[in-house]
Amino acid sequence: MALIPGPNEPSLHQLNHYIAPIIDQLIELWNGIELSKTYESSTGKSIRAAVICCSCDIPAARKLCGHISARVACHRCLKKAQYDDRNQPNFGGFDDIDEWFVERDINQVRRDAREWLNCNTKDARNSHVHNTLVRWSEMYRLPYFDSVRFLTVDPMHCLFLGIAKWIVTRLWIEEGRLTQKDLETMQKRANAIKVPADIGRIPYKIATGEGFSRFTADQWKTFILIYATSITWDLLQESDKLILANFVRACNILVCRSITTNGLEEAHKNLLEVAKLIEENYGAEKITPNLHLCLHICHCALDYGPLYAFWCFSYERMNGLLGSYHSSNRRIEPELLKTIQFNSLLDQFSSCAQDHQHLSTCITLITPKETTGSLVIHDEINGIDYREFLSMSRNVEEMAGTGSEPFPGTFLNPKRIDTNLSKEVLDLLVEYYRNAYGKDFAALSDIHAAPSAIPVLPKVNTYGRLKIGSEVFGSMYSKRHVTSAKILSQFLHDNTKDTYPGIVQFYFEHIIHFPEGSVNHSLAFVKWYLPAENHKTRFHCTINGDENLCNIELWKKEFYDLSRDCIIPVHSILGRFVEGSFSIGRKETRKYVSVIPINRKFHI
Repeated sequence: MALIPGPNEPSLHQLNHYIAPIIDQLIELWNGIELSKTYESSTGKSIRAAVICCSCDIPAARKLCGHISARVACHRCLKKAQYDDRNQPNFGGFDDIDEWFVERDINQVRRDAREWLNCNTKDARNSHVHNTLVRWSEMYRLPYFDSVRFLTVDPMHCLFLGIAKWIVTRLWIEEGRLTQKDLETMQKRANAIKVPADIGRIPYKIATGEGFSRFTADQWKTFILIYATSITWDLLQESDKLILANFVRACNILVCRSITTNGLEEAHKNLLEVAKLIEENYGAEKITPNLHLCLHICHCALDYGPLYAFWCFSYERMNGLLGSYHSSNRRIEPELLKTIQFNSLLDQFSSCAQDHQHLSTCITLITPKETTGSLVIHDEINGIDYREFLSMSRNVEEMAGTGSEPFPGTFLNPKRIDTNLSKEVLDLLVEYYRNAYGKDFAALSDIHAAPSAIPVLPKVNTYGRLKIGSEVFGSMYSKRHVTSAKILSQFLHDNTKDTYPGIVQFYFEHIIHFPEGSVNHSLAFVKWYLPAENHKTRFHCTINGDENLCNIELWKKEFYDLSRDCIIPVHSILGRFVEGSFSIGRKETRKYVSVIPINRKFHI
């Protein structure tokens, strides 16, 4: 970690003076550091390291790698800004995208950067940058460094602080598409939506000031993924609905812990469609650098993986963490580094606490709390376990589980051990086992009528919560976690797979004593919502008939009658959803439950 002293940031190539010592060390690491031989390694080891990913906002990017302003040209492709009658730059024009959406030649970039050093005057250097779009950076001393591909487009600044904020505030509010009355309506609707505690910062100042006052990137992310469609749909024009639907769809695909190449291709098409629609409806002058740079995000994901691997949320959190450390406000930088060094020593003590009795008794006092919230990235799931577990919830027609399979999680309090199921639920459990195993089961009280059947005892352990990785699923049994009790699961009907929303009543463990041995089952008891009257109502927020562009579904507020399907293995939980309220019609208003899925918090 390196801290640049204030009070101001170094400008443009002046940053080179600060990073030069770091580059010296990186060159040494690239050449290799030889470690002497030891008892376990008789030949020693050679350690090499390289910098392959730089994540930052646009101003920092041009300082770090010597690129020209993003308002003039893109650092990844051949696109240059065009100018309107007022000499204001924009990145409109997509008809010739095949000509300019081509990766820049890094060898030419490096040559142009070195030529900048030969310019002897300030005017000569400015002229060189104007013609070649690049200046010298100490980063080019690294022989492997590719300033085109190694410099990512940060999704946090681009998608949320850039495009999301631009669309809502500069297009819809400033252009009069959303009025103050509309903002107040949106605020009331947003207040009625109850989200799980780990979602992140809730957008709560929609109607304050000029609208969306001082939203953070986390709030913009939450607004786009959860709130936007539900609270703004009937307030927007058709063209703006199409812009919103494409952007929300792209963000839902990209803001995920695991992503496929097909998903990246779809997200790229959605983002390109957003830019084209804005140009068509608002003019080319509204196409900002961020609307162009977002077209490169999918290429960055192909290089570095899901957005969680390279976006700047973690660094923004680090800024907040550094700001929370106490200092004298005189020599801040060395004091912060001492604090970080002190914390690393605590980590070392924690790792060997099991060997020291006195240290192990007080280790809880210095152990940091587990990270929670919308941006937590750590989980304890083995990759193989996760793939099998995920397949059971997504491929029910091929890998439907019984609940006896191991799962990468645990049940949490509140709990009741050795409690009896009601007669109604016990009968449903018997039906569940018959369907899951294809064998004859009977409740223990009815075993005399079917002596050859496998007995089902009423004793279970009930729980209020289920933790899988960094994700906690609640239930109605734990009143404090009702907002996390809303889940999705897939069912097969007439060889057709469909997803249903429901509310978990409780989780439970139950043991079946087979002739060959006892088997423990991890199950959930769920009440399922009834579907809307027809397909059109269910996908009310669909536009142009494309269901993929609809991130919310409408369901009735009533539930199905209790049946065998109310009991499912925890392996069948597809994910959680946020529940909202949605009204259709003006004369005869009908109210529905809006189902807004939440992406799973898993890594592969």
